[in-house]
Amino acid sequence: MDTDISDLSSLTVIVSITLFTLISFIQHVIGTVTRESIFIWRSEERSGLEKLEDLFRKTDQSNSAFSIIKTISLASAVINCYFIFYQPSENQLTSYDFGRISLIAISTLIVLGVLETIAKVAGRHSGPRIAVRIYRLVIFIGTTLRPITRSQERLIEISTVEENPSAISENSNIAMQMDDEGEPLEEHEVRMIRGVFQLDKTVVREIMIPRVDMITVDISTSINDVVDIMIREGHSKIPIYRNETDQIEGIAHSMDILGQIRSAKSNVDVELGKFLRPVLFIPESKTLEFLLTDFQDKRMQMAIVIDEYGGVSGLVTVEDLVEEIVGELHDEFDTRELGIREVEKNEFYMDASIAIDDITLSIGASFEGEGFDTIGGFVLHELGKIPSPGDKFSYNNLSIEVISTVGRRLREIKILKI
Repeated sequence: MDTDISDLSSLTVIVSITLFTLISFIQHVIGTVTRESIFIWRSEERSGLEKLEDLFRKTDQSNSAFSIIKTISLASAVINCYFIFYQPSENQLTSYDFGRISLIAISTLIVLGVLETIAKVAGRHSGPRIAVRIYRLVIFIGTTLRPITRSQERLIEISTVEENPSAISENSNIAMQMDDEGEPLEEHEVRMIRGVFQLDKTVVREIMIPRVDMITVDISTSINDVVDIMIREGHSKIPIYRNETDQIEGIAHSMDILGQIRSAKSNVDVELGKFLRPVLFIPESKTLEFLLTDFQDKRMQMAIVIDEYGGVSGLVTVEDLVEEIVGELHDEFDTRELGIREVEKNEFYMDASIAIDDITLSIGASFEGEGFDTIGGFVLHELGKIPSPGDKFSYNNLSIEVISTVGRRLREIKILKI
């Protein structure tokens, strides 16, 4: 029986040490993914740039997951080394026993420390090239352990607030800061500063125009009809597709089309495809920091957002990006009222596309869960069916009701704080 326990412990130690070393190697490989390495990768036009950007954005999440695995591996190795090298014959441990246990633990830690150093050297030497290849493994580990790492983050936040309540207020009350001349910052200046600092944390998916709201045109459409659509919708740039929206061929610019019409001085009988400009395709997970760089490098003002399956999930423009920094921008074509409206005390009406974070800040309500970024997505998640006007449910201290829909889409929602 003792032999079986010893054999099992030996196997566990080998697995634990191997896992510890492997995770250490991966962690140090990911550590080489920096802004500088991504810039070099982009300048050399090498494949896998999106993967590096995603790994960089999720560095903290990955490191938390790696730390959990390494801690478990370390504890497992130390405990099982004890069972291999020492098994007391008596029920009570003497001071001599504790000395041997300490020696076993220290020896194990030294071995793991040496392996950590080797993994660090190997990982740093491998660099972003290996990071691209192990991208799926890193994402899988981070996603699998996300519930644990999220709980860990919340505990840290709670303890931080309890130990230093001013930490959050110091970070959030930028308005109390002074400029170089000693004057308090204006509210719009504070908003812009916050927006700039959030560029590397906000992803395209959070600000994009969703697919269902995109104005697109089939490539077989006549030039005159395209002009009519541009005038009616108030857009100077429209994505052009072939057969279906997932097959975007290019972007039609009003400047190109109107120039042709003016030179022709009559109805234009030219194929729309001859006016198309190249398309910039980007993943949903790209951060706004890197999106801004892409817009600058490629001199484009619109990008088509692609989901993980390669389908079109939306589009994003320079205007959307700028609005994240300076706030909402309205031009002469914006006719609908935006934002959250308080019609009576604690009774709010809002567009279904309003972000959950904006609602939390505006009305002080919190929404738990994953898989949605907007209040419309939250309502769909809670209802579990295609919504209809009049659908209502309660959530915490809120009464939420669907006011209007367009087809299968949510349009307007009412929230009543009870």
